[in-house]
Amino acid sequence: MSKVKLTDYVVEFLQKKGIHDFFGYQGTMIAHLVDSIEKNPHARSHSSYHEQGAAFAACGYAQAKNACGCAYATSGPGAANLLSGVADAYFDSLPVIFITGQLNTYEYSGITGLRQQGFQEINMVSMAKPVTKYAVQVRDPKNIVRELNLAWQIANTGRKGPVLIDLPMNVQRGEVEDPAYDMEFSEEEIETAVYGKNDPENGAAFYRDAVAKADSSDGAEAAEYILDKIRTAKRPVFMIGHGASGEAEKMLTDLARAHHIPVITSVLARSALSFDDPLNFGCIGGAYGHRYANMIANVKSDLLLCFGISLCTRQIGTKVHEFAKNAEIIRVDIDPYNLQREIHEGREGEKCFCVSAETVVRKLTEQQAQIGSYEEWLAVCQKIRKELWKVDDETPQRYPNRMIAYLSDQLSDTGAVAVDVGQHMVWSYQSFHNQQGQKTLFSGGHGAMGYALPAAIGAYYATGKPVACICGDGAFQMNIQELQWVKRENIPVKMIVMNNEALGMIRHLQRDYFDCVYADTSDGSGFSSCDFTDVAQAYGIPAKRIQGEDVEKYAGGFLEQNGPELLEIMLEHGTYAYPKTCLGEPIHNQQPYIPKPIFDELMEL
Repeated sequence: MSKVKLTDYVVEFLQKKGIHDFFGYQGTMIAHLVDSIEKNPHARSHSSYHEQGAAFAACGYAQAKNACGCAYATSGPGAANLLSGVADAYFDSLPVIFITGQLNTYEYSGITGLRQQGFQEINMVSMAKPVTKYAVQVRDPKNIVRELNLAWQIANTGRKGPVLIDLPMNVQRGEVEDPAYDMEFSEEEIETAVYGKNDPENGAAFYRDAVAKADSSDGAEAAEYILDKIRTAKRPVFMIGHGASGEAEKMLTDLARAHHIPVITSVLARSALSFDDPLNFGCIGGAYGHRYANMIANVKSDLLLCFGISLCTRQIGTKVHEFAKNAEIIRVDIDPYNLQREIHEGREGEKCFCVSAETVVRKLTEQQAQIGSYEEWLAVCQKIRKELWKVDDETPQRYPNRMIAYLSDQLSDTGAVAVDVGQHMVWSYQSFHNQQGQKTLFSGGHGAMGYALPAAIGAYYATGKPVACICGDGAFQMNIQELQWVKRENIPVKMIVMNNEALGMIRHLQRDYFDCVYADTSDGSGFSSCDFTDVAQAYGIPAKRIQGEDVEKYAGGFLEQNGPELLEIMLEHGTYAYPKTCLGEPIHNQQPYIPKPIFDELMEL
């Protein structure tokens, strides 16, 4: 029998699966794993300066590569600091293996109710379970082969997501006999591991019942139903979400191109098409979506074909039953619980299929001769886009959008652009000119400030190309310490900090709903920002501060330099994100309102 040190096996296993970059922070209880990474010639460890940075880097890596990432941390506070990144991976369906160190098993007292078993011990499995597909502590070295293979399969199949393996220190230094790298588990074994025992009220049986309530199939039935509906439709639209990433996304956009079908995406799926693709009709958004996306989906289409998109209230507005009332909605999603969201009241004119988007789209591609061509409908959508684009371009408050559009042209050669959370996120998904193949990365469901800088670092190791991140002054301060990581590894990341010296999105809310009391959001009212240029230069990174009106004069030349750079753009305090749906309004009638003659004309098309 062959024997290998347990942590050597873990690293070798992940390396064989294609993971060569590991993100984390060293500590006593994870030192054996880090040592094994160091000694493996095909593995590289990248140390962050806060474990949250390591977790977000693994998320950015997984997003940019459309593949599994890995992050690690020591026990106690180190492991707990990973959790925001774990949650980000969970809500955005990112396959990431999280590995945490833990107290030696022989130090556990066995005393029920004892608050802590030893120094820096924390029940990480219990803490992580709500935001992982699978979380387990390995207490015996002989169990690692099964648990690691099982965790890998769980993370990378079905609706993808994070798993966490908690490794006590004495287990890490144990030995593995006959290591295996490609064990296969049945669908039933996976479901039982993920959802628990076959408890009819809370477990695998409950999950299977949820699948049955949708319409589980091999994709053929779903494809036939879609083909039948599309034959009679006059105005079909493909709506693509992150659940249709990878091959499904490519096949869908190819289908759309062949048959002149408009495409609308979620924010996370924004880079499915380049910004200037004739079929790209923007991001759906209940509050800040593209005007033309909202109008086309909500009131102009008669058939919405939704692939891997949640249709949550953030996308379609809080008045869910008012969305696309005159359109038939067909939803394809691998998550049966997501399909339990009822869009049309009583499911009237709504059909759900619990099956992977790729399976269905492959069937549609095979039978696409049955799909007609929709040039006239596409021309209507193009007119709507042209008119509403002009309305927005003439809105003075949207000058930050024009800055983003200019800056995006200067960043066109970057492999990925990570965008943080705040007003700049809205400006970016509305106006960034992404090129074909250029990834735009967001923290979607979790909406975590501090995401962009470490995510961009992870994206660099995923793509091997220069990257960029776009942040606000509030978001950038969340993980500003990772500037040392950028400097240490000379990572070619262009950092754009849009500094309005405020938490602009909350400030906008306070203006509208809190009588302009800007508590903890503005300079002099409990919030302030540093000079980011001075901070970056202190880390040894070239940096420049410019005024917003000087972007086109100075930004281009500065961003042409090699290596990491930080560009700080000073904005006025009272910046706003538009268009915005006012509370209670239909999502196709956003503020500032469309001039009535234009609105009436477009509604008649």
